[in-house]
Formats: sequence, structure tokens, C-alpha cells
Amino acid sequence: MSSCVKRGENSNQNSFSILIALKGEEARNGKDYIKLWVDDTLKFSGSYHIRYSEGDLDDIWGMEIASINKGNKSKIKIKLKLISLDSVLFLGKRIVDTTFNYDIHNIPCISIADIRYRGYFNVFDTINSPEHWKIE
Repeated sequence: MSSCVKRGENSNQNSFSILIALKGEEARNGKDYIKLWVDDTLKFSGSYHIRYSEGDLDDIWGMEIASINKGNKSKIKIKLKLISLDSVLFLGKRIVDTTFNYDIHNIPCISIADIRYRGYFNVFDTINSPEHWKIE
């Protein structure tokens, strides 16, 4: 499902993907609702589901929720809203709403991961955190 660069793969320089990786992988399936806007345009609205399982590494970086054509953009505005359908999200908060700008000119995708016990997001990309994309 991920279109991120892995060893031996070529990437389309104009394509950019956003993935979400929620802690607990399959345990969170259907328990979180995601809304994602890119440059004020709603790109995704739906439940979180991932097919990652031991031995199947296709979804290891998370669920792909948007793919856009970068065109001549070097930065995009990302607005992400996570709505917990149970009470486990981010230290008991039911909704997490965040907006940030991200430099995309030199990368094919990002994975936005949550760290529930600390209550914040991490953004991984192939330039600023290349170790995240390596599978040994």
C-alpha cells in the first residue's frame, strides 16, 4: 500500500504520499477516525485500518491516506484530526487536531506516527529520519 522509496525501487518525483501509523497497529483497526486536509482540501475521511502483520511488511509504515501530485510545491500545509472511538487516544483525549507545514520537495512520502504514552506525533521522512525506512 505504501508508495515510499524502499531499497531497489524508483520513485516518481512528483508523487507524494502521507501515511498514518497509530501505535498498536491492528489493535487500533476501526477504533480511530481520521480526517486529513492538504492545503485546506479534505483528502481523507474514514476509519483507520492497517493490514500489517508479522511477516507482511507492506503496511509497516502505516496506512496510506493521501497521495498528491507535488507539482512545483516545496511545502504543504497538513491538517490532521484524529477522533478516538474509544477512550485510549492520547492520554484519554477524544479528539486530536493539529496543523503544520512540511517541506516535501526532496521526499516521496511521510509517515505520521503517534506516541500515545507521551501524547504527541512524530513525522518520519526519508531525509530527516532515514533509519525509519530501513528494514533489516
